[in-house]
Amino acid sequence: MTKIVRRRSQSVDTTAPPPAPFNHSSDIFEFRVVPTTIRQRGPQNASPTAVQNEASSQNYMVTATSKQDECLSLTQNTCQGEINGSSNGTSFLADNYLSETAWKKPTCIVQPVDKPELQRVVHILTKQNVEFAIRSGGHSPSEFAANIDNGVLIDMSKFNNTYYDATNNRVQIGAGMKWTDVYRSLDRYNVTVVGGRVLDVGVGGLILGGGLSYLSDLYGLVCDNVVNFEVVLANASLANASAESNQDLFWALKGGANNFGTSFASSQWRSSHPFSQVESGIVTAFTLSTYPIHQVWGGIKTYSPEQLPALFSSMLEYQSNPNKDPYANLMMQAFVTNASIGAVLNMVYLKPEISPPAFAPFYSIPTTGDTTKLQTLTQMISGQRIPPLRRWDWFATSFRPSVPLYQKIASIVTSAPELNIIKSVTSGSMALGLQPISSSVVRAGNARGGNPLGLESANQTWFVLDAGWWDASGDDKMRVATQRIRDRIERAAREEGEHVEYLFMNDASHDQDVIKHYGPENVRRLKHVQRKYDPSLIFQRLVPGGWKLPGVG
Repeated sequence: MTKIVRRRSQSVDTTAPPPAPFNHSSDIFEFRVVPTTIRQRGPQNASPTAVQNEASSQNYMVTATSKQDECLSLTQNTCQGEINGSSNGTSFLADNYLSETAWKKPTCIVQPVDKPELQRVVHILTKQNVEFAIRSGGHSPSEFAANIDNGVLIDMSKFNNTYYDATNNRVQIGAGMKWTDVYRSLDRYNVTVVGGRVLDVGVGGLILGGGLSYLSDLYGLVCDNVVNFEVVLANASLANASAESNQDLFWALKGGANNFGTSFASSQWRSSHPFSQVESGIVTAFTLSTYPIHQVWGGIKTYSPEQLPALFSSMLEYQSNPNKDPYANLMMQAFVTNASIGAVLNMVYLKPEISPPAFAPFYSIPTTGDTTKLQTLTQMISGQRIPPLRRWDWFATSFRPSVPLYQKIASIVTSAPELNIIKSVTSGSMALGLQPISSSVVRAGNARGGNPLGLESANQTWFVLDAGWWDASGDDKMRVATQRIRDRIERAAREEGEHVEYLFMNDASHDQDVIKHYGPENVRRLKHVQRKYDPSLIFQRLVPGGWKLPGVG
């Protein structure tokens, strides 16, 4: 019998109230060759012996989440992706997510260190019809977007290199990175990318969901600024997708989520980029355009809840400016269930100019706090905080701004009867978010090849309700109450004739049919791309989480 190598992790304390949903005091194992009890999908279920034989020639490290788990073995010898025992152990591996709603129990976790390893992992899993999930940063609270029960979790954290090419104004970004690492690596060159507005967000999920940035009025969405993807397809082959190669796949990946492959790399520069001679000669990154933006003016202004009507009015004035300054960007949040926090305005001007006229509608409103100053963009983003709640869910809708609609929304979010339900839950909290989207965002995306999102070229607001609470006992109440408030706001938008069909995937709840809202023609094109690159529907069948193409499978 093949020996199993075992490393014991320290138990993680779960005794502090409120209790965690399940115990994390399990061991971390490094498996060499072990039969599997993973659920398998498809017409034939492979035997443990067949899986063991398939894995015997491979070379990765796999981590089990408990003593009882028998994990699909993807290794014969210890590989570069070895995980060392640590004090947080399995808790870090299986529960490394923003929200406990995303905590699951994968049968095993594999961390490939380069694309040949990732290709072999995909080959084994698809050949044996084993379900799996893919994790980049783990920021989404959607329960199966980047995790899985009784299946394999592919953790991309070993894809963590960034290389900057000043000559071509491009950067290669490892798909396992978070935006904090990307921004800080570029700060030394006084450039940045169209990237996330929260530092702890992973690059992979944000890009494949579309991605909104403080630079979007200038250059479009985050996905619009990808120069090249390298994708592991369902048959485990590699395909570059760019404006010059596989243009249909390039288009589909810009908001197509995980329906087309594990997007993790860009090898466009393999022969020409000065950093191409890295170890093993493999570049594992998205390729993004860079821009000479470094010093900015911005920060956070906070307001009492009584200022909410004035903030809505100022937001409308800001959005209605026919000559809106594209260097100005902001996001407004209001914690309507927590008067001690009130409303928060994250604002940034992408030039080192103090108090620019673009934000004039807000300057007369009294604040309770103000951190705006000259600083780097990275410093400005780092000032944003997420309340320390353990469970989250998000609900998205979109509309065009108008005076009567904003007045209705202000009334709904302060007087809806569902607010009492939210307040009755332990640490129950709800924040609304207004994200102004100018028509220049859509035009910039179209100029860069377009995307499947179906955006209309008009000023609009991407609205989100962020619901947070403490433990699983509040799950049903929080979801139902927040969903009802979102539905009230959407009905109001329809009544005013201002509703916009688009749903922003990065802000959507797991049961919102995001891709359907891209429009029937874009859905048809996406299905055509899927049939071309994944004719067996591997990423539809074996990757159960995430937002899927409607009417497939």
